[in-house]
Amino acid sequence: MKSSSLILKGLVALPAALTIAANALAASDRPTNPAQWPALKDVYKYHFLIGSTNLSAPNFAPTVVPGEDSVAAMTVKHFNAVTPSNAMKPDFWNGGINGPAPNFLTNFTTGINVDIAAANARDVKVTGHTLLWHNQSSQWPAANVLTPNGGWETPWDNAMAKSSLEFYIRTVAGHFDRAPQKTYAWDVVNEAFKDNPENPADWRNALRTGYNPEERPSRWAQAYAKGGKSWDYMYDAFFHARQNTTALLNYNDFNDDERPAKAHAIAAMVKEFNERYAAESAAGRGRILLDAKGRPRPLVDVIGTQGHWDMRLNLDAFERTLKTYLEIGVNVDLTELDLAPTLGLDKALRIQNGPEMDALFLEQGIQYAKLFSLLKQYAAGPGGENPQYKGGVHRVTWWGMTDPGYHTNGYPWSAVGQPKEAYWATVSPEQYLLAAGLPAQGVQATFRYGGDHFKLRTWGGKSARATLDIHVPVGTTHVTFTEKNVSLPPGFAVESMKYNPPDCAVVPGKPCHVTVTARGPAPAPKYREVGVDNTATFVLSFGHMTVSWMDAPNSLAAPLSYAEVRFSDGHTKFRQYKTYYAADGMARASGASDMKVVPKHGRETLVLSPQDRISAPAGLRFAKDASTEKAWRLMKRFEPGRTYMVASASTLLADGGELRTHVLTNRSKPASTTSPESLSRTPVVLRGDTLLPLRNSNAPASEPALAQDNHKFIVEESKSPAAGPYSAAEGRTLQSFIHGSNVYPHVMFRGNGASGTVVGGQHSLITRQTNGQEGSQIADRVLDQAVWFNTPIDSRTGELKMFQYTSRGGQHHVLREVADGVTPNRDANNAISQRQGSLGGFVAALAGGPEEGSGVKLYAYDIEPYVPGDVDGDGQLTCADVSAATASLWKRAGEAGYVRNADFDQDGVVEMRDVSAITRLLPPGVRCR
Repeated sequence: MKSSSLILKGLVALPAALTIAANALAASDRPTNPAQWPALKDVYKYHFLIGSTNLSAPNFAPTVVPGEDSVAAMTVKHFNAVTPSNAMKPDFWNGGINGPAPNFLTNFTTGINVDIAAANARDVKVTGHTLLWHNQSSQWPAANVLTPNGGWETPWDNAMAKSSLEFYIRTVAGHFDRAPQKTYAWDVVNEAFKDNPENPADWRNALRTGYNPEERPSRWAQAYAKGGKSWDYMYDAFFHARQNTTALLNYNDFNDDERPAKAHAIAAMVKEFNERYAAESAAGRGRILLDAKGRPRPLVDVIGTQGHWDMRLNLDAFERTLKTYLEIGVNVDLTELDLAPTLGLDKALRIQNGPEMDALFLEQGIQYAKLFSLLKQYAAGPGGENPQYKGGVHRVTWWGMTDPGYHTNGYPWSAVGQPKEAYWATVSPEQYLLAAGLPAQGVQATFRYGGDHFKLRTWGGKSARATLDIHVPVGTTHVTFTEKNVSLPPGFAVESMKYNPPDCAVVPGKPCHVTVTARGPAPAPKYREVGVDNTATFVLSFGHMTVSWMDAPNSLAAPLSYAEVRFSDGHTKFRQYKTYYAADGMARASGASDMKVVPKHGRETLVLSPQDRISAPAGLRFAKDASTEKAWRLMKRFEPGRTYMVASASTLLADGGELRTHVLTNRSKPASTTSPESLSRTPVVLRGDTLLPLRNSNAPASEPALAQDNHKFIVEESKSPAAGPYSAAEGRTLQSFIHGSNVYPHVMFRGNGASGTVVGGQHSLITRQTNGQEGSQIADRVLDQAVWFNTPIDSRTGELKMFQYTSRGGQHHVLREVADGVTPNRDANNAISQRQGSLGGFVAALAGGPEEGSGVKLYAYDIEPYVPGDVDGDGQLTCADVSAATASLWKRAGEAGYVRNADFDQDGVVEMRDVSAITRLLPPGVRCR
């Protein structure tokens, strides 16, 4: 962490106006003359572009003087980049392929051509938004229609889609590649990925298809699938854009900021596209454009992450996403920023203004300061501090400018000429944090374990969590880790250490998580009074190396598999197969392979063959079988940052003998006569301790049965404000990251009793302020409506009950499954929704205690825990395992009597050395006859 003296020293070279603002952070000392308020584009001149969505010719007229007294004056003062919010989305050519020529091709006196020309004349760089999108694209491809077999799909097939896509991009991108209406950049494809894919390395299965996800699937993918591969439209879009414009080409998406799976899927796609295009263009297919240094430009220049966020943004997770993208050699844009305070309550009770806003805006200022301090460090310009990356943060664009804006109150200005705390924090982030009594660039701690030293930085506060994987040797059964292993900056001390499980036991596939919370000096009084804290939280996961495989039907040809290596020992080598992609889009072995070592304590996804055994360390295994396959498996504990499906403990036998249950689904079920508006439920199949999603009932048989995004909930620890018996208990919020009607992470909460939120003692269970409409997150002061506790998890069945407690009357509210009420099959008049209709759902019911709730079980995408030497599969090492191994002696793989767990060295035959190795693992003092 840089000292404050070094940071302040760096201000000497700033222009005079910037120096005044940078050091005048107290409200009473800030310049009153608007002419002295720094222009954001000047503040970040050596870092990145600063953008808005104010694309309108009057804003850039030659007569507009930079200032603070109008939208136009502020636009030319503060911004050197602009993105039209709606004017260039696919619907701006409404006629479709068979319609008349779009207006932009012929009208050069009004509209988009004039707007772009005016911006260019003021040297403001225009990003076109967007060429391809599943939304606001009524004719590209043609709208869905009902088919004779009850399907809901576009009438276009592969041939029609391919030719139309090329024509559309050539026409649009080509037109806006000519002065004076030339664009600087294009968002070529927007929001093409699902929000929480299981296997991010297989980016094809992570894409929105024609039926998955149920909300906002992609018609381009659906059309391409009729006679071809659904995912091919992605590469075609970038390829044709590169042939028809010299603009920067961006891929743009959201909800990648905190969920690493989506970020890794996007990075995998961009990396493959750039490698593929480099080879094709070098061979003469596709033109080569050069950058300023004379190097061939990649096909995808930039990854855009949108940034529609609120105060619960985990900046540590966002920093991991930035690194994920920068490591593949591209720039990163923050394309649609609004950082909203947590305003909301429930229906009809949203706070729009009033005294509370002042407190919320102070908290917002802190979050803005941390965000821009982080962004500066990774800037693409000369002011950046990470030269090890080829690219950096290249542009930051607000999706709006003043409150209330697109997402309520998330902007630096409350109105024209009215800067907020967020503005002053953005102008001078490090100084703003120092004035608030907080570290200017996060908190760095050092952790010692097993002879290694680990440095880890967190941005601190209630939401940030810095995470680290630490490999432990195979023989380690319990980890010993205390305050003595932790070194913190001056002024910080360990406040608490939590172990999960409590004895810090470690078995393969099941790490021990240690959460270290440190506290520093108290913030400045006005920030402390509004709830800003100076804490630093680190989550250390100690685990044995595991190798798991993931089914990839859309990507890898047999016998290859994607395999995830986690908690690597740093020296075990894996045979990583090199691949090439054939015309059918499947990856095949090229005939070459590398011996790959995953960095110690790290994780990486490799292309392996299950025919290649892993010989070391002893007991580590990889085989393409059920035990090492990632699947939705029953979990018997909560783990930090995990994604779960919450399933009813009640089961039923369906036709065909399948055992079925229902999972909690983030989809609003309208109120009925017996239950209020609630969340839906979706049927799934159970096979032992494994949960299998059902295929979308609207989809053709070719669609794989994958878990929908709205079946998945991210569980985060949180505190309830309710006093009483659970005030010190561990609570959690359940968040669902989907893009239905808005892009907020949806926190599940119960209605507060307002009109329409309660029926017969049952409260609504919702994730939005109003059904199907945008609304801000639930406020911290009423988190008793969103924080859930649970009864002890049954060690045998995995069953638990989830409940809430409010001190108002000492009431319990339990999660209860109800069988009444119908969720519609599709949204009325929604051409893109493929929602499955469902019966019943879940409510929050007023109860006398937790025992009145419905039993539920947790399922996470995981592998089956494997204990080396556990031949009989009971999860422990005893003489019975030695006996079982002995009974399998000299049996070979494929023969009757061969037991895989007895083949300790995985060489395909059970030998005496296998039995001896298992015997040596028995607990001390145990002797077998």
